[in-house]
Amino acid sequence: MSNTKIITLNVKGINHVIKRRKIISLLKKDRVQIALLQETHLTDSEHLKLKRDWVGQIYYSSFNSKSRGVAILVHKNLPFTLHTIVRDTDGRFILITGLLYGELILLGSVYAPNTFDRSF
Repeated sequence: MSNTKIITLNVKGINHVIKRRKIISLLKKDRVQIALLQETHLTDSEHLKLKRDWVGQIYYSSFNSKSRGVAILVHKNLPFTLHTIVRDTDGRFILITGLLYGELILLGSVYAPNTFDRSF
């Protein structure tokens, strides 16, 4: 597990197919195994478009197609078994727990407000 490559990216919206392909190509080229994405700006059905190429599992929280949105992409060859998902309805965070190489892990992708928000 010590060689698992994880990256976090604020993608600033990936509605356009070319930008989505560039992001997936970057992840593949850099041999990333887990990607934590923020500011995806995708709806629930659009998030599923990310499941291509090397992506085996995708977990996400959506708000609307113009703002917010987070996702966790897991490489198809990574032996990750999901246990629980915690997500908000505002597209601000997604947390998942599961087994990776026999170890219980927690992964999270968070997109915090860019202004002070006491409730967050």
